[in-house]
Parts: sequence; C-alpha cells; structure tokens
Amino acid sequence: EKPVENVVEKPAEKPVEKVVEKPAEKPVEKVVEKPAEKPVENVVEKPAEKPVENVVEKPAEKPVENVVEKPAENKYISLLSEIENIQDPNNLSWPRKITINSKEITIPEKPKKLLTISLGHDEVLFGITTNDQIVGTTTFAQEKGSNIEYKAKGLPTISSDPETIISLEPDVVFADSYASVDLIDALEDIGIIVVQTPLNNDLEGRKKDIWLMAYITGNLESAEILISNIDKKVEILEYIAKNNEEVNKKVLTLSWWDAYWTAGIGSTEDSIIRLTGATNVAAENQVESNTTIEKELLISMNPEIIIVTQSINWGGKDFYDQLFEDETLSSIDAIKHGNVYMVNSNLWGTLSYWNIKGSEELMKILLDIQTIENFGDF
Repeated sequence: EKPVENVVEKPAEKPVEKVVEKPAEKPVEKVVEKPAEKPVENVVEKPAEKPVENVVEKPAEKPVENVVEKPAENKYISLLSEIENIQDPNNLSWPRKITINSKEITIPEKPKKLLTISLGHDEVLFGITTNDQIVGTTTFAQEKGSNIEYKAKGLPTISSDPETIISLEPDVVFADSYASVDLIDALEDIGIIVVQTPLNNDLEGRKKDIWLMAYITGNLESAEILISNIDKKVEILEYIAKNNEEVNKKVLTLSWWDAYWTAGIGSTEDSIIRLTGATNVAAENQVESNTTIEKELLISMNPEIIIVTQSINWGGKDFYDQLFEDETLSSIDAIKHGNVYMVNSNLWGTLSYWNIKGSEELMKILLDIQTIENFGDF
C-alpha cells in the first residue's frame, strides 16, 4: 500500500502542474497574440503592395522604351538619314533599298555571303562583320603587312576573273569606282547584287561609308562599336594636338614615280596630317589632291618634316636615300636636320578608317615618342 501511494500521487500531481499550466499559458500569449499580429501586418499588407508596384509597373515600362524605341528611332534612324544613298532610313527591316549612281538596288534580306573587289571595302567590311559572313577577299587584303592580314588570312581570294567570284556564290559584292564594267556586268547578269560606291577620304565621309555598308549588310550594332572606337582615337589625337605646340610643323608627303608626287587639298594624306594639328605644306601652297610637283616648288615649300609614303617594296628606301644624296635639296630643313621618315604606306594610302593609324604614326614622329597611351588598334 505505501509504495503505491508515493509513486502515483506525488509525482503525478507536480509534473502536471509545472508542465501543463505554466508553460502552456505563456507560450500561447507570446507566440499567438503578439507575433501573429505583427507578421501579418508586415508581410501581407506592406510588402504585398510594394512588390507589385515596383516589379510590374516600373520595370515593364522602361525596358520597352530603352530597347525598342530609343536605339531604333533616336540613334540609327537619325544617323542613317544623313546618308543620301539610303532611300528610307526609317526602314530597319528587310527588304532594304538604296540608290547608287541613280540606280535603285534592293537588298531582299540580310546577306549571308559577302565579298569585295576593293581593298578599302575589305577593310571596312572586316570592321563591321566576321568571317562567318565574309566568303572571300582581295589578294591585297592577305598580303604581308596588310592592315587586315590577320583577319583575312585563310579565306579564299578573288581576282578580276568573274569565275573566282561567282564560284563563292556571294549575295552582295562591294566594288569601288574603278571596278571593271565588264566584271560588274558579268556578276549582275547571273543575279549577284553589286554595290559600287566610292570611298571617302575625310573623317566624316569615312563614317558614312561604314554606316552605308552596315545598313546593306545588316550590321548596324557592329558599326556603332567601330565608330565609337574611331571617335575615341580622334579625341586622343585632338587632345594631344591641343596641348602640344610642337605638333605645329610643316609636313610634306613625298614619293617618286618618274617625278615628285605629293598630296595636297582634298587628299587622304591631307586629312591624316591635319588630324595631328600639323600643317600640310602642299595644301598651304594650293596644291590639290595627289599630283606631281617640280623640284623648285619642293625646295621653296621648305618642309620641316618629309614623310616618304612610298612602299619599301616599290622603291621607297631608294627614294629615301636619294633625298639625302641630292645636293640640290640640301637646303630643305627636313633634309638638313635629318627629319625625313619612311612610314607604313598601308596606313597612308588606304581609303578606309585605318588612316587614323597613319595620324597616330605622324603624331609619334612630331613628338618624338614611341607610343600613344590608350590609342590601341582596330
């Protein structure tokens, strides 16, 4: 009888009172009443209203405006409207129509296969697209020392024989003003679209060449990147010219082809020289374009710097030596002080944006420096 009373009565009553009564009342009050009211108010009422406003209303409106409307209407259309060859700059879909030499040309869809029969067009094309779209190049593009040698390497090369072009089945072929009429006729007769355009030799004209070819080939975004790169290089050169008086020197380009050849007003070389802040002494003396000059005029112009633009492969080094060997030229400041320089003819003779690298080359000569910081390549 005694063991039963001790075990059952005392232990059974005390645990029940401590475990059930005290803990049960306090947790219920803390967990249910206070926390239950606050979480409901914070999570349901306040957060539920803000996410809906931020995610649905605001983000939905901005992406549509930025991606669709602004790039198409405000950038490309306004830029393309400055190019007279483009019939409808508002049309960024296909087909696209252009007018070249009073002839309307329709590009039915984005071309899958492109090539050019002009080195300058090759250089522009490689600036706005890749080998996935380019199916062939001129032989000049792949020559050692070419501005685009490393880009063009390995691609099929074409010649003036129409069959070398036809075999590559291009959708569009770019040609310059000097292309053979018979060649163009042969390509057009079998349905190949030929776009024959001259290439400009000034900075703004170069940009228009890029935009036109980008519009035809469907590469406007790549053109925008390329032109941004060009603008940055121009800004660097203009900044240096503005802050260095020593760039203001009289420069003359020279080469020899049975006579002295120089480059005056309206020439590619003139735009290269002016971009550095230097003076093209030929243009200053009213010489126009690329032309021959007499020795007497060469002496009277008395340039401070002479740039030999003739390729070393075409007698450039021999001509360079002759300038110093000819005693009748010894009074010229550039020769007297040894300021005659051979330059990369590919940069000075090209009809593409690559001639900005010619300006970089001249700037380093003017300032007697090895590199220009942050200038880079194309």
